[in-house]
Amino acid sequence: METAVKISRRAMLGRSAALLASIAILPILMPSKPAVAGSAAKEDFNYQDQPRNGKSCTSCSAFTPDGTGNGTCRIVAGTVKPTGWCMAYSERN
Repeated sequence: METAVKISRRAMLGRSAALLASIAILPILMPSKPAVAGSAAKEDFNYQDQPRNGKSCTSCSAFTPDGTGNGTCRIVAGTVKPTGWCMAYSERN
C-alpha cells in the first residue's frame, strides 16, 4: 500500500519560485557566443555565383572589392564574386 506524499502550498510556492529564479539566471551563467562578422557559411545564406533579379554583390553594402576581381563580404566568410548574390543582400545607398 502506497502512502500519498502531501506537499504544503507554501512548499510548492517556494519550489516554484526557486525554479523560476534558476531559469532566469541561466542566461547570465551560460552566455552564448556573439556572432563574428564575416564568419557565416555561404550555404547558410544561399550564396550563388550569379546575380538574382538584377542584384549582385557589387551593389551590396557588405561587399568590398579586393583588387583581384573578387572581393570579401562583412557577413559571408571567404572570397565572393562581384556577380554573386546571397540572402544577406542589402542595397548600397
